[in-house]
Amino acid sequence: MSALLPWLVALAAALGALFSGRAVWRRRDVRRWPRVEAVVVSAAVEELEAHATRRDRQGPEPRYRLRVRYRFRVGERSYEASLGRFDGAPDFASRRQAEAALAEYAEGRRLWVRYRPDDPHCTQVGEAVIPYRRLGLCLFLAAMALVALWLAVT
Repeated sequence: MSALLPWLVALAAALGALFSGRAVWRRRDVRRWPRVEAVVVSAAVEELEAHATRRDRQGPEPRYRLRVRYRFRVGERSYEASLGRFDGAPDFASRRQAEAALAEYAEGRRLWVRYRPDDPHCTQVGEAVIPYRRLGLCLFLAAMALVALWLAVT
């Protein structure tokens, strides 16, 4: 079993690197997606549930997330999507920060969104940025896969 462990670690790390790399690769396509004007139909701040992690049962400070829905048209069809469907909705450490960010998404406000041509429900608000944390995870997992392979063959 001991000789099999480095091979299993190498396989798991390589698979993790592939999935993480796929997400980075998909992100580069966002800049080529068509843009369309959308209208905000609802916007709110939501408090996320904090799970107790310490022994004294006092959980971490609550986090707050924006819940923004907007409507847009592609051709003759109307679509409705939410902020963060592609990236994940942004979350904040305080309600004040979340409400300040929410001011940018007042109901009725127009904003530009990019949508995936084969699935218009998948959208991106704002400019696409390179996901450096995801890229770092991909590189780290690839390095761990190589180290595990090196340990397996030596």
